[in-house]
Amino acid sequence: MQTTTCRLAYLDWLRALAILGIFLFTAARPFTPPATSEQPDQVNYMLNSSCIPLLFFLSGAASLHMALKRNNTKMVLLWIRRLLAPLLTSLFGLLPLLIWLGHWESGSTGTLWSYYGTAVKQALHPANWYHLWVVVCLALYMVMMLPLFRWLRKASARKFQQSLLWFVPGQRIFLLLLPIAALFITGLLLGSSGHLLVFLYWWLLVVLGFFCMMQPQLMDSLERNRRYSLILLLIAVSLVIAGQNYHAGPLAALMMEPVHAGLWVFCLTGYGKRYLDHEHRLRTYVNLFAWPFYLLQQPLIIIIAGFVLNWQYPPVLEYIFVTLSSWLLAVIIFNVLIKPFVITRFFFGVKPGTPPVATGKVVKVQLPQSEFFY
Repeated sequence: MQTTTCRLAYLDWLRALAILGIFLFTAARPFTPPATSEQPDQVNYMLNSSCIPLLFFLSGAASLHMALKRNNTKMVLLWIRRLLAPLLTSLFGLLPLLIWLGHWESGSTGTLWSYYGTAVKQALHPANWYHLWVVVCLALYMVMMLPLFRWLRKASARKFQQSLLWFVPGQRIFLLLLPIAALFITGLLLGSSGHLLVFLYWWLLVVLGFFCMMQPQLMDSLERNRRYSLILLLIAVSLVIAGQNYHAGPLAALMMEPVHAGLWVFCLTGYGKRYLDHEHRLRTYVNLFAWPFYLLQQPLIIIIAGFVLNWQYPPVLEYIFVTLSSWLLAVIIFNVLIKPFVITRFFFGVKPGTPPVATGKVVKVQLPQSEFFY
């Protein structure tokens, strides 16, 4: 399998922007009215249609490089460090703390230690996972991708890589969205379980990112067709808005969802490859900070918003305060409690720093090139 494994700056910046978008949407949730049949949850819809699909697509693209540089044993160790350890940290640390704080704010008494067992049982229930369902899905997807990782080193993979060139000319790249839309619509027509449908839907986005990175000219095609992606995205958004304003049936809206999400991914990836493929000294820090920030952002938002919602200020000012204070606290926690220590780096999925290199009387610490997401 002949594919370059150098780091691509635009993937790192797009991943950071996707997590930033998830953060901004999550911070808006406390200030939006509950969803009803007449007034759907617009924040959740935009989150599931743009940032989360992009995150899964980028994860699939990055997994190709991870698999090419590592054998099966190293891939398992990387999976434990980048996905399993942060997931366990959240399920047995962050979420129980968040549940206990909600229990304490409701007027109940008792310390965290006395309530910890009950909090852990509640944290292990999928209904209380909040943002962690993305981590759970990624952990399962990487296990499901193992056959593809092994297949990469076979001759059939090279033949398949060449066959993907058919999608490069013109606007054929958009045909890659058809399998995703077909699965989604078929599941709706057959009445399959909603959770299973969403799980397979996100997995196809991971596989799509894997194949687009497997044949780099597909990424070049996304960059070349970025304007077409934007035009089609605007049309899809207009149809979605028109359907909601004129009370179109839920089936019609759901059938538009996979195309809508795929166009968001193609548009953002195309423009990101064109304008964000530049090196910057902050990129190493952003890569280290992005994953812990994703784990910390929702607990911090929920805690801070619990106090801010009692204030008598315009919602816009309260939203700005929640956003800035949550981000600032996450930066402080990362720099003070996570980044300096090997054990906390491991539990939050941060690559361990390389040991100091002594040169005479001066000790220089080499900054690590963080791995991409997992």
